[in-house]
Amino acid sequence: MLTPYIDLHCHTNCSDGVLSHQELIDKARSAGIRILGISDHNYIADLSDLRTANPDMVLLQSAEFSCRYFDSANRNHELHVIGAGIDPDHNLIKEVLSQNEPDRRPYVDQILSRLRQHGIDIGNYEDIAVRFPDTHHVGRMQIAKVMTEMNFVSDVDAAFDKYIGAFGERLAYVENPLQYASLEDVVAAILDAGGVPILCHLYYYRLDEKENHRLVKHFKDLAGDKAAMEVYYSRYSASQRQALLQFCMEYGLMSSAGSDYHGQAEWETFDNKFSYTECSGILECLGVTVPEAVE
Repeated sequence: MLTPYIDLHCHTNCSDGVLSHQELIDKARSAGIRILGISDHNYIADLSDLRTANPDMVLLQSAEFSCRYFDSANRNHELHVIGAGIDPDHNLIKEVLSQNEPDRRPYVDQILSRLRQHGIDIGNYEDIAVRFPDTHHVGRMQIAKVMTEMNFVSDVDAAFDKYIGAFGERLAYVENPLQYASLEDVVAAILDAGGVPILCHLYYYRLDEKENHRLVKHFKDLAGDKAAMEVYYSRYSASQRQALLQFCMEYGLMSSAGSDYHGQAEWETFDNKFSYTECSGILECLGVTVPEAVE
């Protein structure tokens, strides 16, 4: 008998993942996962039919929200916060999603123009969008995938590292002009919608240690007893996870676990074997009953 594993951070082709919802669920199930938080970027799918079709799985209604945060020097950072177990029809959630998903065409067009300056022509916005008919989030990930398919780069990571990512060579990088909802508004909406706010991948933002502490403390102040942070993250080393766990203990946050699975890179996997006990506080807050051990 195997412990039912958990993953609260993964993506479908409705945002920047590769697999459909059912394909993602099947992939997770084959890895022994029975509690799954499908957290597409700024998008929430209706899981009613999927829950009926997959009675052996606990499927949490979730989303990964982009939000604005200003550090102590008043520099703007894009943070990601998962709302786990939220009511998708809540008015505040709808307001956040409305603000976070305006017309992305001008932003995408700017990136495509910068790429052409480097001899990379992958078409226009419509050419990109038509390749991803299921996505509700046409952006850099879709551009990177097309660059890879057209052999301009070896893989998605190379597209980000050399051209369109915020870190690296930044040859075709464009500052995101979208005014995402504030961290304060996102956390308030998640709480009001009955969910648990989870601060994602702290080290992704490349803040220094002092700023990391400032952010985690502020997040805790906003979310109170329901504050959680991603500790068991697939891309982090054992020492990084231990440091994140120390943050949680110091500031009184619950720990979360997630792969950030998209399905487009060889290193991505659902085989992390995150135990549900690593998210026990979150599950208790949401009233989730842990499934029985699986064969």
